[in-house]
Amino acid sequence: MSVSETSRELYGVRVLATASVRMWRAWRIILPVVIVNAAVQASLLIPGVFPYLSLPFVVLSLLSFVFLATAFGVVAVAMLHATRGAVVAQSVWSQLRERWFALLVWSLILVVVTTLGFALYVVPGLFIIAVTPYVLLAVVDGRGKPLWVNFRTIGVRWGRWLITIIVLAVMCLIVWVLALLNAFFIGDAGGAFIAWIALGLVASWFVCAWALIYRSVNPAQGGI
Repeated sequence: MSVSETSRELYGVRVLATASVRMWRAWRIILPVVIVNAAVQASLLIPGVFPYLSLPFVVLSLLSFVFLATAFGVVAVAMLHATRGAVVAQSVWSQLRERWFALLVWSLILVVVTTLGFALYVVPGLFIIAVTPYVLLAVVDGRGKPLWVNFRTIGVRWGRWLITIIVLAVMCLIVWVLALLNAFFIGDAGGAFIAWIALGLVASWFVCAWALIYRSVNPAQGGI
C-alpha cells in the first residue's frame, strides 16, 4: 500500500478533524491520565519554592518531569493504537513499560536541547519544537534511530506537518491567553489544575493528529 493510500485510509482529507474523533477511542485512558497528571502538577506548586537552583526546586522539577513524560508516554501509545482501532489499556501499559526508560532519556534530551534553544533566542527554541514532533512517537513505537524516523516522516508528509504546525501555533496562542485569564481570575493550585486539564486535552488531540500522520509513513509493527 502506498503512502497516499495509507493516509487516505487513516485520516482522509482533514487530519485534525479525524484526530478530534479518533482520540476518544482511548477516552478510558486519556481522561484518567490527564486528570491525575493535572492533580500531580498542581500539587507540586509548593508555596515558598521559587524557580531558582535549590534542592527543593530541583526535586520538584524532576518529579514534575517524570510524571509529565510518563503521562505523555501513555497518551502517545494510546493514540498510536487509536489510529487503527480499539484501544486496550493492558496493551498500552505493556508497550509503555518496555519503552519507559528510553522515553525518559529522549524526553530529557529534547527538554535540554529546547531549553538551550530558548536560551539563545525564542526562534531557535520554537524551531526545535516544530521539527521534532515525531521523535517521542518513534521512541514509544520501538523504532531505532528516532531522529531519523522523525525527519523522514516530516519529509514524506511535509504538507501535513506544516499545516498541523500552523494550527498548533494558533492553538498555543489561544491557550496562552486563556492561561493568563485563568491565572488572573483563579490562580494558585486550583487555576493550575484547570490549566493542566485543558492543556492535557488539547495535547492529546494534537498527539493523535501527529500519530495519524506518523502511522501513514511508519506502519504498525507486530500488529500494534
